[in-house]
Amino acid sequence: MTNRKRKIAFIVEQCPIKGLYPFERAIILSKLLNEESVFMFVKTNDSTVLKSFEGSGITPVLFEKYEQLVKTIRNLELDLIVQDGKDSLVEQMELLRPFCKTIVHFDDFGNGNVLADCNILALFEELGSGELLPPNTLAGSYAFAVNDKLQTVAVERNSMAENDPPHIVIAFEDGDEHNLTYRTLRHLTQLQIPLKISVAIDDEYKHPVSDLQMMLLSRRNTKIIKHTDALYEALATADIIVCNNNYTPYKVAAIGIPCITLAQQEREIAHAFARELNGFIHLGLGRKIKQSAIQNAVMELLLHEHRRDRAIRKQQSLEILTNNEILQALLLDFAYGRHLAQL
Repeated sequence: MTNRKRKIAFIVEQCPIKGLYPFERAIILSKLLNEESVFMFVKTNDSTVLKSFEGSGITPVLFEKYEQLVKTIRNLELDLIVQDGKDSLVEQMELLRPFCKTIVHFDDFGNGNVLADCNILALFEELGSGELLPPNTLAGSYAFAVNDKLQTVAVERNSMAENDPPHIVIAFEDGDEHNLTYRTLRHLTQLQIPLKISVAIDDEYKHPVSDLQMMLLSRRNTKIIKHTDALYEALATADIIVCNNNYTPYKVAAIGIPCITLAQQEREIAHAFARELNGFIHLGLGRKIKQSAIQNAVMELLLHEHRRDRAIRKQQSLEILTNNEILQALLLDFAYGRHLAQL
């Protein structure tokens, strides 16, 4: 009986401020657990989300309401549920709990997270003096699952020569609600020094690309990269990244690139990973940042080689590229009930 495959269900509900990454993480983790019996349940109306499953070998089962989902999973005899995406509600947890002994959440800030056996945070916040994490919470950079594209870029950069002029990449993922892409590009084009600037635009970008193109008409060494994998293409040759403060800094740290972050909304301000301790310059809420703040941060990195080297060392010391091994072992412990033996 102990050798039987464990039944593991991923439940991912779309959350606009977290972008597509929760679905990507679920795909990565489900592949790591492919020796078990894995089910994928998805709540979304977004065709871009469904497109992300193409070529993954995973067929998601769509659902609209949790009452409907429960009817599907009640007879599966699940060993583990892994939830990601939208913050959970107590009512949803109460529906699921009778049908699975162990429930694990990722980056859940909803009121239902207290009913999970474990809430694993990559988007963790700074703790105040004497403040402790809730007892069911694990937090750390290891909570970011790494896709194959990042592994490939890391190998490619090992043989990269220095850029002349320096290459700055602007990459605001997750929809870029306040168009920090446009704001940052406008500020950086005012710098009177030789630069190469690439603007990475993915499928979630919500604003007219023509506005960016108009700004670039008279600019040399400046281009827009627009496709699903635009960020990965740009990461391969970037000297400095300017990005949002959600999951993107983890992708940067996996490679090791000096990085400046701006929060897209108030919630991103609290995310504590992209700080000096881990090799980042965090400027705060993007829509309130002055031109001089972005320009000064870029110039600090360009003018001081030791500052760039320190950022890279701090990021690479996190060993983000080894995260998948940690997450695989952790979820298997939960699926096989080994966490219960330690209580």
